[in-house]
Order: sequence, then C-alpha cells, then structure tokens
Amino acid sequence: MPRTLWQRSGFLLGALSALGLLTAAACGGGQEATPTATATVPSAVATNTPIPTATPTTSGTAPTSTVVVATPTATATRTPTPVPSVQPKKGGQIKQSAGEDPQSYDPHTATSAAHNIHNQKMYSALLWNPKDDQIVTDAAESYSISADGKVWTFKLRPGIKYHTGLTPAHARDGTTMTAKDVKWSLEKLMGLRGDIISARSGWMKEFIDIDRPDNGIEVVDELTLKIHLLQPFSSLANLLAIGFSGIMPEGITSKDMQQRPYGSGPFKLKSFQRGALWQYARNTDYFKPGLPYLVQWDLVLMDGDAIIQAAFLTHQVDVSGGNPTDDNKAVFDKRSAEGEIYIMRYSSDCRPQGVVMNSTKAPFNDKRLREAVNIGIDRDAYTKVVHNGYAAPELLQYTAGPGRTEAEIRKLPGWRTPHTADLEEAKKIVKELYPNGLELKMMSRNTSGYMRQNEFIAGELNKIGLKVTLEAVDTSIIFDRAAKLDYNLWTYWFCQTTNTPEEYFGSYFVTGGSRNWFGYSDTKVDAAYLDMAGTMDAAAKHNKARAMEDTINAFLPMAPVPVHTTTRMAYSYVKDLPLGITQYSREKNELIWRSDI
Repeated sequence: MPRTLWQRSGFLLGALSALGLLTAAACGGGQEATPTATATVPSAVATNTPIPTATPTTSGTAPTSTVVVATPTATATRTPTPVPSVQPKKGGQIKQSAGEDPQSYDPHTATSAAHNIHNQKMYSALLWNPKDDQIVTDAAESYSISADGKVWTFKLRPGIKYHTGLTPAHARDGTTMTAKDVKWSLEKLMGLRGDIISARSGWMKEFIDIDRPDNGIEVVDELTLKIHLLQPFSSLANLLAIGFSGIMPEGITSKDMQQRPYGSGPFKLKSFQRGALWQYARNTDYFKPGLPYLVQWDLVLMDGDAIIQAAFLTHQVDVSGGNPTDDNKAVFDKRSAEGEIYIMRYSSDCRPQGVVMNSTKAPFNDKRLREAVNIGIDRDAYTKVVHNGYAAPELLQYTAGPGRTEAEIRKLPGWRTPHTADLEEAKKIVKELYPNGLELKMMSRNTSGYMRQNEFIAGELNKIGLKVTLEAVDTSIIFDRAAKLDYNLWTYWFCQTTNTPEEYFGSYFVTGGSRNWFGYSDTKVDAAYLDMAGTMDAAAKHNKARAMEDTINAFLPMAPVPVHTTTRMAYSYVKDLPLGITQYSREKNELIWRSDI
C-alpha cells in the first residue's frame, strides 16, 4: 500500500458521527420471479443475535438475492432463492411509534435512527440487510470482488424507477437508475460533491481510492460500476447496506432533499403532519415484483415511555420498542406469554460504554489509578441502577462478535461477584497513592440518562476514596472538550452503526480517529488496524480484532461497563419483523406482512 490512511488530510474514520451516535439508542417475503446472485464475502463481523422473549415471528422471508456468507471468494455465485414455508399475505398497513420528524429527506445527512426510520423506506441502496446478519443485493443485481480484494464490481438491476407524484416535480421522476446515479451518490456521501460528509457512511472514503481521476468510482456502462479500494475491506458490504447509503439521481443535492425525497425504495411519501404522523404508501413501481406486502406504513410520533407503552397496549400502534417500565412489565410479560405480542431483545449497539480516563496527564497517567477505577465499580449494581436491569456485560467489542464472551468477562476483576474483594483492593490502591484522598471533577452530558450514569459512577468512586463531583456540560460543549482532552474523567456511552471492527477501532482507538477522545495512541494498534481491516477471512479478522481489544484493555484508557439492551415488540399478526445487524439497517420493511388480512 503506497500510503497509510493517516497520510490523508485528516483521518475521518467514523467521520462526524458524534452528531448522531448519541441519540440513536433512544430511540416475510415472497420470492422473486428470477433468483439473483451475489458475491459470497464475509458476513458482518459483529451482529445482533436476537434473543426473543416470546415465540419469534413466523419465518417467511424471501430475500431478493442470496445471502452474504462467511466464506470469501473473488466472484459472485448463484444460489436459488429460498421458498418461504408460510406464504405471506398482501395488503393492510402497520402503525409504528416513532420519535422525530426527519431532519430532511437526504439519507446521507441523517444521523439518528429516528431519522433513518423514515428515509430508509424510501430509498434503495446497493445492498441491504433483510434480517439477522444477512447482507443481500438491493439495487445491485449482483456483485463480485477481485482476487486481491481491492475492486468491487456491481451490476445494477435494470428498470429501477424513481418515485413519481411528488412536489415539486423533477425531470428524473419515473426515470430509471443508472451507474452514474450510484457514482454520484457515493461521491456525495463521501463529501466529494459539495455536500458534507455523511456522518454514518462517509468513512468509506478512507478505504476508497479517491485520488484516482474517477474518485475511485468507475462507471463501466449504464448498469455497471467498479469501486476501487486502497486495500481489501470486507466490511464495505456493511456500510453499503445501512440506511444512510441510499441512492438518488445524479445531480440531486442535500438542498434539493430539504423539500422532498428522490428515492426508489419500497415505500414513498404519501402525507405527513409534522410532530404527529408520517404516512408512507406502497411504491407500485417497485423493482422487486410483489413487494412490499403492506399497502402503507405509518409512523406515529410520540414521546415518553408512558405514552408510547400506553399506545402499544391499547392497539393504537402495531409495532413499538423500548423496555417496559416497572409498572407495565407484568402486563407485557402476560401478553407475551399468551402469544398476543412478541418481544425481541437486542443490544443497543452503544459501545464503547464506560468511564473514560485521560491517560495523557495526571492523575490518570498512572495505570494503578486506572486499575482502581476499573475494579472499584460494581457492574451488577450499575446494571440495576442505571439501566433498570436491562444491560449485559461487554468489554469493548460486542460479545456476539469478536468480543469476549459474557462468561469470560464475568471472571475478570471488576466484573466478578461478589464485588467485595475487588472493592477492597481498589480502596487499598487509592489509599497507597493518595493517603488523604483525591478530589476530581467528572464531566457529564447534562441529559437524564447520562446524568444517572455519571451519578452512579461518582458514588462508586467515592467509595474507594476518590472524591468525585459532577460537572454537567451541555451537548454543544461536551464533544469539543472531549476532542481537546479537556477533562480528567468522564463517563459516556457511544453507539455503532455497522458493528464492524473497522468502525469501532478506527473511530475510537487508532491514532487520529475521529472520536478518539481518550488520548489513546499505540503504533502497534495502528498497524494492527490496517492489517485487520484488510483481512477477508472472517475467522482471521475476528482473532485480530480480539487481539487489538486485549491490547487496549491491558492499557485501560477506559473502564468498560455493561451495555444496555432494548427491544422491538409487535402484535403477533405482524410477521417477519427483523432486528438486523444494527437499528440503522432494518427499516426498509418490504418483507413485513400481516397474517390477519
């Protein structure tokens, strides 16, 4: 490789994601007439494994192409589309609780899951994630990867039409998608077409050879394009599958999409009342025959757990999410046990989560003090107090991916039970270092969830002799201070969009990473990152990511804490509701159907 990623004008991996990664956690199909093909490359390295609390929905998915599997190959292979065991029914609509109006109709500038829940329904992407960890073709009919892993060739489906009937009308309405449209869209999300870099997808720029005359996106013919990479990058598939990687006509800008959408997805905008209701109707010109199954999908905007849960329990919405409040838990459990509803629990994807210690200056340049903080926190109590019992042990990476298993984590200092021995050891270390105690300020984001987290951690650290007072800081200030390492201590949770180790380590732990607000830098980790990112074999990549995690944990730039979990829930007549790799990849909704039609 002639240069490293850091030799560019700023290492952007994870680019601008601070804007949206903070609020995101709050928040079956018939087969195609002709089976298509896709490349078999490694699947998502870290994926959500659904943990249903009730009988899962009837499986009747019919992906529009074959699934990305964990066996690398250089070329696409054809596999017959599976026939669903239960034939989905067509018709009906779904109402879902939602939190916000979309910021705009531009999927690239959206940041939160609260915005993606709108836009992903209206746009197509080269790939998509229909359920679990599957990545299949979407606007692409097929794709292949060169033997050296550095050239991805995509063949588009013919006849993909953009939505019509929107105001103001545009010359591209009803016209077909071309490779030039895809090139424009990829260049736009990378910030190469005058718009800002996509906070969610734009970091693919660090792997695409944008110094080529064609910006690394070569149009071969009307339906074929090639993406040229600096090095192999198997997780490009994950990036192309999230809702923030939508395709729009050549020349359409973020300014255009302030007024209306320009998509080709399964649903198109029907009507809306800001702050209240957004309605999306079936796209009758959709390029996948027979899809979507539903006639309409409504997003009903509401705020507050009590209101959202009351709306679900009284059938005002069919699909919802979040953890039941204590006063409603018995009701949800009963209805779930009776089969009236089902609840699917999954990780919030908000990692790394923990106590960040500025190791670049005193007092936390002393590893013994960092160790005292790490073992002084009662993780079980943290789970109960901060997340009402809805959290699971994690270190840095997802336990269902490259991360250490829950069983392994529970044997580590600070995680094992009972906590008494670790607490006493933490007190001993602090007493030896600071016989008279140590006064510290801990920076905290001044919103409820983060304040509760920080208040608990402050209490735990006070127990071991660290006299911690909270410094509540507004969102508009806290990230600038974090980037400047203007703190000694702060507690926070971050969130992932792709659950790939490229996003995770590149954002937070490589030198120059866009969210490396830990002050952590290790040339060995930097080199290991590029090696891991270029590894196409899933098992080998897993092992390399695990080794990186172990190196970082040994240094302890942060003391990790359990990661909260949340749910998707629906009435039993809602079929094939997916979880997906993350909440940012599952909102196309074309395969969801109602059994009561």
